[in-house]
Amino acid sequence: MRETELHKNFWNHHVAKEKRRDRNLEKKIHTDLVWLEIERVLQEGMTVLDAGGGYGRYSLLLAERGCEVYHLDISKRMLKDAQDEARKKGISNIRFIEGDIRDLSFFEDGKFDLVISLDAPVSYAYPQHEKALKELARVSKKMLIISVVNRLGQLPVFIETELRFHKSLEISMKFLKTGNWDHPPFLNSLEGKMPFLSYFIFPPLHGFLPQEVISMVETNGFAIERLVATGTLARMLSPKTLRKLSKDANLYREFLKISLEYDSQIEVLGIGARSASGILIVAHRKQGRKQ
Repeated sequence: MRETELHKNFWNHHVAKEKRRDRNLEKKIHTDLVWLEIERVLQEGMTVLDAGGGYGRYSLLLAERGCEVYHLDISKRMLKDAQDEARKKGISNIRFIEGDIRDLSFFEDGKFDLVISLDAPVSYAYPQHEKALKELARVSKKMLIISVVNRLGQLPVFIETELRFHKSLEISMKFLKTGNWDHPPFLNSLEGKMPFLSYFIFPPLHGFLPQEVISMVETNGFAIERLVATGTLARMLSPKTLRKLSKDANLYREFLKISLEYDSQIEVLGIGARSASGILIVAHRKQGRKQ
């Protein structure tokens, strides 16, 4: 499938860029807020699947917290980087698997206490994003935490991307109406002159509206506990203010608490972080948590 190859190429070339992004304050705040959401449900000894775990942003922390972690990713380079970091830290309770979230058939139903899929792997599974979410839900016994691209929040980024290379907003309009960002046709004429261009423009993805992802999660047998447009408040503050907050540990903790409340308000659910996925859902199986 052409989309799969585009995704593999994109993420294989983005290990270093992803690490640089973590030094961006808005991205750091987003990551810290996501981790606080994970901590709400975390219990030592849990079996956890980090599906689309990248270079180990969350999986290594989960392993350090005493969980039995399975780290799955489509990118060989991401996996190697995560493995190297685990080795450096002496982390042994983590297994690394090259795989695609659209096909988790090597895992039995309900294998994991907690399944996380963060920084939008479900969105990047487009056009099989519904199948990907179904697979994630199938292998989760208790809890599911996913984040997806926030359609309305990311529209400004896609408008800027399209205008950088093309004097039209046709693709951005399609994204607004359908949520689908396909391989831009203008890349075909530019790739001869700029062969690596496709590595730096978003590969095909689906951006969700809040109610859309709620419906998909509920259809797959889960009840929503938290729905958050993570990073919305941080997005609205100036870089100067974010730097000031980051330099004072007490202020920063207070800001995260305010963000957890603000970002979950229905009025802002269509926004989310500019530099990250933007909609996060925490859900449990409808029959209740099994202890």
